[in-house]
Amino acid sequence: MKFGICTSFRTIPQLNEIAFDYLEESVQRFLIPERPQAEFEELLHAVRQFPFPVEAANSLLPANLLLIESPSQHVDRARLETYMRTALRRAEQAGIRIFVFGSGPARTYPADIEKAAASQQLAEHMATWNGWAREHGVQIVLEPLRYEETNILNTVAESGALVSTIAASGARLLADVYHMACNGENPESILPYSSLLSHVHVAEKEGRAAPGHHGEDFRPYFSALHRAGYDQRISIECNWSNFATEVTPALAELRTQWTESSKQAV
Repeated sequence: MKFGICTSFRTIPQLNEIAFDYLEESVQRFLIPERPQAEFEELLHAVRQFPFPVEAANSLLPANLLLIESPSQHVDRARLETYMRTALRRAEQAGIRIFVFGSGPARTYPADIEKAAASQQLAEHMATWNGWAREHGVQIVLEPLRYEETNILNTVAESGALVSTIAASGARLLADVYHMACNGENPESILPYSSLLSHVHVAEKEGRAAPGHHGEDFRPYFSALHRAGYDQRISIECNWSNFATEVTPALAELRTQWTESSKQAV
C-alpha cells in the first residue's frame, strides 16, 4: 500500500523531510493544460528537484469546461479534447499514473435533461478519455462526490454501476471516505465494485480535516477495503489547518488505522 498527500509541491518545501510515498497534484495547477508547454516544463523541472514522485492528479476539469449537452447547455468538444489530450501527454512526462475525475461543477447536469441521459454522456466521455489515456500509461478514475458538490454520481454504488458498463475502456472507480461519510453511504458499498477500485481519498468528515485532527475512525471503511483486496494508493485529501505540524501525525494516524483495520477484516 502507498500513502500519499494531496497538495501543491510549491507551497511545502519541507516535503523532503516527510515520510510519504507520493504526491497527488492538481491537473489544473500542475499540468496547466491550457497554458503553453514551456510553462509546464518549468513546473516539471521544479518538481523534479524533489525526491518524491508525483503519481496522481485531481481537479481534472475547470468549472466552465462543461460535460453535459442539453437544450440549454453546450459542450465545447474541441476545447475538451485538446484539454484532455494535452493533460494526458503532460501526465506521461511527469510520471503521473492516475487522473481523478471529480469536477463537480463541470459534470453537473441542468434541469432540462434527464439524469439517465446525463449519466450516459458522462460514461461516453470517460470511455473516450480512457482510450486516450492508455496511450500515456494513465488511468482515469471516477470520484463519487457528496451531494453538496454535484447532482450526479454521488455514491460509490451509483458510480460503480456506471463504471462497470465502461470498464473495458480502462475506466476505474475511486472511493473517498469523506464523501461517503457526508452522504451517509455504508462502507460495505465498496465491496461489489472491488475489482474496479483503483484509488482512495481520505479526510475526516468534520471540517474535511486531516486524519487524527478530530479523532474520527476510518477503520470501518479500511476494513471494507481490506476485504476488497485493495492494495494500491490512499491519498490524504483534506483542508490542512497547519500543514507543517499536521502532516506527519496525519500520515502516522492513517498508517495506524490501516494496519489495525486489517484485523477487523479477518
